Amino acid sequence: MSSTISPLAPAARASHGAYATLRRQCHADELIDRLKAMREYAAERTTVPLWEMAVQHLDRATRAVASAQAAPRKDRKAEHRVAVTITMSAILAFERAHDVTLPYDEHGRYRPKPGTEYPFSVSDIAHAAVQILGPDWEAEALPWGVGARIEEEGDEQGYTLAVDADGDLYLCDDARGGSRTYMDGCAADGLAALAERVADLVLSLHTTEG
Repeated sequence: MSSTISPLAPAARASHGAYATLRRQCHADELIDRLKAMREYAAERTTVPLWEMAVQHLDRATRAVASAQAAPRKDRKAEHRVAVTITMSAILAFERAHDVTLPYDEHGRYRPKPGTEYPFSVSDIAHAAVQILGPDWEAEALPWGVGARIEEEGDEQGYTLAVDADGDLYLCDDARGGSRTYMDGCAADGLAALAERVADLVLSLHTTEG
């Protein structure tokens, strides 16, 4: 695991150890605070499935610790054991997401594993959009997946989906001299939502041209 992992996980492990051993309210409160801090960190990265899973684990762990502390005395010990197990699973999920998606090399430089920094490419959006447009439409990825051509069968001119130098997504209408229409949104909106916007824009432009 990366030696530069966020200090949130080691701090949570320390709180978890104290809570597992002593079961006092102050230790439960401290552990919940650590879990919430980890959850906030993970929630900012949920475009990556591993971080979304970590958020779910952390939510469950927070509820489990709170529930154990609020349980009747006769049930508290059993619920505490469950909370200890669930919390460790949440910490491990956080560490796993961090290790896979935010690794650094021995010089401290950010070096994500291929395919983990962004959940999908621009060409993925185009391929998803033609599924919405229907069987007469197809998409062909540009080199490296940085864009894609979207065409209706039988059309000599189509549309190019790409990203400009500032990182803004746009659709280029080849039938109108290459005019660009910029689109709202970012990867955090999700593949399905972006594909739907692209499909709607293509249909709008296509209908106008027809």
